[in-house]
Amino acid sequence: MKDSLIEKIKHADSFTDDEKKALIQRLEVASKSGLIYEAKEEAIEKKLASKKPDLKEIKKRKVGTTGIAHRLIEGDNLHGLTCLKNKNESFDIIYIDPPYNTGNKDFKYNDHYVDLDDDYRHSKWISFMAKRLEIAHQLLKNDGAIFISIDDAEHARLKLLCDEIFGSQNFVANLVRKNKSGSGHDSKQIAVEYDYVLCYAKQIENLTFSKEDAGAENDPKYKHKDEHIKHRGKFYLRDLDYKGSYSPSLDYAITAPDGTEMWSGGALGKPNTWRWGKEKFQWGIENDYIVFKKQKDKWKVYIKQYQFVDNKNKKRQRLIPHRALIEFSNSTGSSELKNILNQDIFSYPKPTALIEFVLDLFAHKKSLHLLDFFAGSGTSLHATMLKNKADGGQRQCTLITNNENKICEEVTYQRGKKVIEGYKNKNGKSIKGLENNILQYYIASFKA
Repeated sequence: MKDSLIEKIKHADSFTDDEKKALIQRLEVASKSGLIYEAKEEAIEKKLASKKPDLKEIKKRKVGTTGIAHRLIEGDNLHGLTCLKNKNESFDIIYIDPPYNTGNKDFKYNDHYVDLDDDYRHSKWISFMAKRLEIAHQLLKNDGAIFISIDDAEHARLKLLCDEIFGSQNFVANLVRKNKSGSGHDSKQIAVEYDYVLCYAKQIENLTFSKEDAGAENDPKYKHKDEHIKHRGKFYLRDLDYKGSYSPSLDYAITAPDGTEMWSGGALGKPNTWRWGKEKFQWGIENDYIVFKKQKDKWKVYIKQYQFVDNKNKKRQRLIPHRALIEFSNSTGSSELKNILNQDIFSYPKPTALIEFVLDLFAHKKSLHLLDFFAGSGTSLHATMLKNKADGGQRQCTLITNNENKICEEVTYQRGKKVIEGYKNKNGKSIKGLENNILQYYIASFKA
């Protein structure tokens, strides 16, 4: 993209030589920052363009005989994604944990590590991600969502890229995850103990997330009791007086216990009203939802707001949207992996609880299909199987990862195999397998 723009500028008659030079300099800066990125052809793209990508099952590596079928695909994730696209597959959830591009040998482009001092470090990373996210967008169902773990190194650029591919109107949230604590004491400035999970919908009007219990049972503001506690729970007092959009039907006189007349705000007319209309207020009196209190010769009237019923005396669970501040420690992920494989062989694996949280956002669906094409240690599969065990769900998981340093064979596959078949943890305790699962092993290949 940058090179073609430079050529156009060089041959444009509408610019002076100085203007051309200034524009080219600005393009160079923009491309180094990743705001303009090169869509250079990777070696795998050449093969994908000349051959037919395919998935070949390695049947001898199949784990389990009955239950929910999951897949592990060994190969470059661009290759694996292309295979899934060609098969017209679709997914409810995509979760990925791509390389953060910190410059510490965590990201390869065209088979070479991208160093911190590489002028085009950001441009290369964005180019790499763009190709994969474009296919991910096609694979996502219309009511689905994608979740991408990232840190400060590429967060801003990834947000811009996702706005372009998924549409800024489909941005859902930037979840801030506390990923560690008690560390960073040697930080020169500020100890950073968090990263992010960017979430985008395929079509936000079709996305419906669950809500979480507001925790009314333990909320200290519900501190009063009355004879209705068994059915209604405790309550707090809420002022019936209200200042908002004015309505004549909410502006009427209330008779206090001593027979005096009360008006909202102490006077008839705007802007004051009551929260409830006359009929609703009379219902509140008859059903013990109203409390009068006298303060310095003036009466105040309150509504009893109960824990477990609404203002129609019907049972309810108080629900609120999930919070964007979450806490799932990487140390937990490391402990989980070490417990299964009995060795430290993977840096910063995500904890299963993070993926279970993502799955819980779709709690109304227990037959979701999750795709993770930066599968790494296999946390997504493990979490999916744990969630199914907990609630009897039928969720499926498809993983894609390369086999560099035998990560697919010796980490991702071995973890899934042990979790299904059972294993002994690092303390020698036998852990029962999650037997109602099947893991099929595929290699991203090419048709002959």
